[in-house]
Amino acid sequence: MQRTVKIARSVGGLEQLFNFLEQELSGEQVDEKTAFCVNLAAEELFTNLVRHNEGGADSIVAGLEISPRQIELQFVDRDVEPFDPESVPEVDINEPLETRRPGGLGVHLVRSIVDRLSYSYDNRELTVSVIKKRN
Repeated sequence: MQRTVKIARSVGGLEQLFNFLEQELSGEQVDEKTAFCVNLAAEELFTNLVRHNEGGADSIVAGLEISPRQIELQFVDRDVEPFDPESVPEVDINEPLETRRPGGLGVHLVRSIVDRLSYSYDNRELTVSVIKKRN
């Protein structure tokens, strides 16, 4: 069963997001490494939604579904323009800093710590989901 929470569209909403995740993950006895990855992905994705999405409702809905095999984290952002995180090009982390273009590191980080990143957009509603397999 997916549990959800509405979080104010601001970086200050991170505290509420982390409290929600801590409560849900600890109640399901999620191991420390998996919980760390879910929290880091949540922070990166939520912060990107707040900072980069055009328009937007007053809140973003975070959802969490925990099963014995995996954890699915989902964000629903309403009244925004489309943005597909999968369209962000891969970052060459070996490229010298002087020649790198800003941006994309957060999405790169999320891709590297989760098992799946997906996106959908319909009727000005953006949904970003990640799946992290449990250890």
